[in-house]
Amino acid sequence: MKKIITPFFIVILLLSVLPTSNWEVRNTTAYAENITTERTLKNDILSELSNYNTDFAFAYDGDFSKMKTLVQSVMDEIRKNNSYIYENVSKWQLAMKYKGNSGTLTFKINYLTNKQKENHVTEEVKKILPKIINKDATQVEKIKAVHDYIVLNGSYSSNTKNSQYSTYTFLTEGKGVCQAYALLMLKMLDELKIEAKYVKGYSNNERHAWILVNVDKQWYHVDPTWDDPIGNNADEVRYKYFMLTDKQIAATHSWEKSEYPVAKSEKYKSFHIATQAYTVKNNLFYMSEKDKKYYQMNLKTLESTAITAKQFQQTKKTFVAAK
Repeated sequence: MKKIITPFFIVILLLSVLPTSNWEVRNTTAYAENITTERTLKNDILSELSNYNTDFAFAYDGDFSKMKTLVQSVMDEIRKNNSYIYENVSKWQLAMKYKGNSGTLTFKINYLTNKQKENHVTEEVKKILPKIINKDATQVEKIKAVHDYIVLNGSYSSNTKNSQYSTYTFLTEGKGVCQAYALLMLKMLDELKIEAKYVKGYSNNERHAWILVNVDKQWYHVDPTWDDPIGNNADEVRYKYFMLTDKQIAATHSWEKSEYPVAKSEKYKSFHIATQAYTVKNNLFYMSEKDKKYYQMNLKTLESTAITAKQFQQTKKTFVAAK
């Protein structure tokens, strides 16, 4: 009887919506100890991606005729539930060689980063968070502290030595594009055990990325990039894109709403008029974009009281001198 040999073929898929032109490739190959099946494939792939392995292979038992659909589904699930890892993948390539229901899956991955750089990111994040967050901080104060740190310590730029899209670049060079802003915020919130989602969409008809955060079972949009306009004073933060509803952010942003939780609470709308803002302990001092007057907001109660321009400037002077 004539034997039928299934041919070898390659499938190439690009995953990153925000592409990169800079990545590092390491010649490392990892092989799974056990045979991979449809049930274990996601965890096996995720384990390799988590370690930023560029080349790895699995022995696989199963239906190879639906492998392309299966792998795409697995990667889509990783995109939804493990965004930080997924968004650091710039390209992946899958090669399959099989006979019947037995064969080998070989992956080649390009990343925006590598394991060494991500270890540095993790160490830096753990150093930064205790310095910027008070022990009695509420969940919203923690989110605000992360938002403020990113706005105050980085600038929007694609002119970088390393990938303009990576958190490593943002932390080591102090600049990057929206993906770097959003991924760093996602990383910091994850370290704080605050549920957040990476959102991919559009603004000004260009691809854009920001964050959704969950506070008391309500979701809110936070866009640190748009709260850090070009030319912004290094000591000031604005909150026009901090803790927004779907309706509020939809005026300037668009995204595939069916893929993300609904954000409808307006609890934090008092932040949105704050400009020329800075924080002293549990108080936010700001000028209102609405009436151009000065206010002091208690961050615990969210109540604002009017202050004079002189009080604002004196407090700001003390704040800047203490930095």
